[in-house]
Amino acid sequence: MTFLLSMIYLIVMGAGIVSMAVLCLRGKKAVYNKLYLVCQGLALIWCGAQICWMLSETKMQMLISNLIANTGICFIGAFWFYFSLLYTKKKSAKILWILPGVFAVFHYLIVLTNGWHHMYYKTFGKDVIEHGIFFYTNVLCTYLWVISGAVIIYRTFLPKNREEGREQGQERGAARVLIVLAVLIPVILNLLHQTGVIVFQYDVTPLGFGISMPLILLATIRYRFMDVNISAFGTVLSGLSDGVVIFDKKGKCTYCNKAFWEIAKIEKKYQRIVFQDILDLIQSWEEKEEKGIYQKAEQYIQVQIYQSVSANTSEEQMEPVEMEAVLKNEETVFVFKDISRYYEVLRRTRELAITNEKLALERERNRIAGEVHDTAGHTLTMIQSYMKLALISSEKGEKEKVEEYLTQARQLSGDGIRELRQSINQLKKEAAYELVTQGLMQLAAQVKEIPVDVTVQGEDSEKYSHLTGVIYASVREIITNTLKYAKASRMDIILRFQENRVEVTVADDGIGCETIVDNNGLAGIRKRVEEAGGNVRFMSAPGEGFLSKIQISL
Repeated sequence: MTFLLSMIYLIVMGAGIVSMAVLCLRGKKAVYNKLYLVCQGLALIWCGAQICWMLSETKMQMLISNLIANTGICFIGAFWFYFSLLYTKKKSAKILWILPGVFAVFHYLIVLTNGWHHMYYKTFGKDVIEHGIFFYTNVLCTYLWVISGAVIIYRTFLPKNREEGREQGQERGAARVLIVLAVLIPVILNLLHQTGVIVFQYDVTPLGFGISMPLILLATIRYRFMDVNISAFGTVLSGLSDGVVIFDKKGKCTYCNKAFWEIAKIEKKYQRIVFQDILDLIQSWEEKEEKGIYQKAEQYIQVQIYQSVSANTSEEQMEPVEMEAVLKNEETVFVFKDISRYYEVLRRTRELAITNEKLALERERNRIAGEVHDTAGHTLTMIQSYMKLALISSEKGEKEKVEEYLTQARQLSGDGIRELRQSINQLKKEAAYELVTQGLMQLAAQVKEIPVDVTVQGEDSEKYSHLTGVIYASVREIITNTLKYAKASRMDIILRFQENRVEVTVADDGIGCETIVDNNGLAGIRKRVEEAGGNVRFMSAPGEGFLSKIQISL
């Protein structure tokens, strides 16, 4: 029986610790909140002392347990009364602030000195305890302070007028019931124990706290008895750079951090701001095409809206909603993000992209000019020289030399035309495929010796098209090396498109190699990929084939 009762007391203490943790983490940093935490701490001390009492084997252990228990017994009523006065902000005479503390200290001193006068306990033992006069005065004072505090809080939850009574009567009524029950249950159990109606070896009053603490916690969470902000941790939200405003089910602002005022720049004070003010503020900003993005002067603000949705369970989940779906009958959270810097970076990025495109076009022009200069310019210059020599020989009557110069000029022009055609074909081939996938599919289709399987993951689009030439040339070289050296029976090409990069993996089942040497082909692939802002890895082992992996960031 002792073990079972000890476990029950431990459960009660666990409930008290959970309740205190909720209030510490989510409650206001007010004095009355701290006083209520003291009340709960005294209740936990009372419960813990009962466990020590039940496990005591000597009289000294019982005396220590009794002193610990009376710490809670003597002071809990006074602290509850002080809490009720501060919570309700009730102006009271100084005598009401003095008497509870004086009586609490007096009775505890009587407990400490009981061995001299025996006026608190006439007889003190594990099996027999006979109470003295000051024990009963302590009980009466405790009842007085506890019940008086409950009455004060009860009156605070009464409707102030008929209109408020109609709107909030049900919620206030439920809150009053929970608070009154939470106070009366321990008092009734103690009264039944003291009058002998409940005959039990140990004090059952602390068991009442196991019921009253969850009731107070329920009143706190459901009806905001202790002004606890259930939606978010104020200490966390206050340090955010994003503006946060929280409204309860009645459209009353329950939290607003400093960042909101910096972003919104409106004149209303926190106590006066209402739900409609936020809607009007948002609607006054110019909406952009992007979802939830608004332009405010030179700023761009992203507004995210969340509402608490009652699920099948007792929990509440915060889900994003559309502006049109915002209703006042749900707890609503507005999050304002200043994304001006993002748009500025985006604008500069676009300008940089245009500049880079112009530079790329300029480099292409220079390359084409170089091709024409190296091929056509040199050819035409040589032909002009041969023609001049042929003309001179013709004037001298040297027919054989004329024919020789003309033959060489014809041969040189043919070579030049062939070289120009090759250069032009190469330019056309590199520009023929606007999408990366098209080029690789064409390469795979050209291989007739072994099957080549191409797998595309993700969606190809024009934003990857500037990498087509690099990837095409690199994969073409890899295929060439495979056909020359790998002795493979198949190849696999995996093309993966991600948000910020492209990955190409090419693998064969050939003979592989023990050491990879960057010859002209592999070195050319590595240089080409690295110049495009990517990286390439080659992996192989004897009998394990050859694998090439290319990654290029956008």
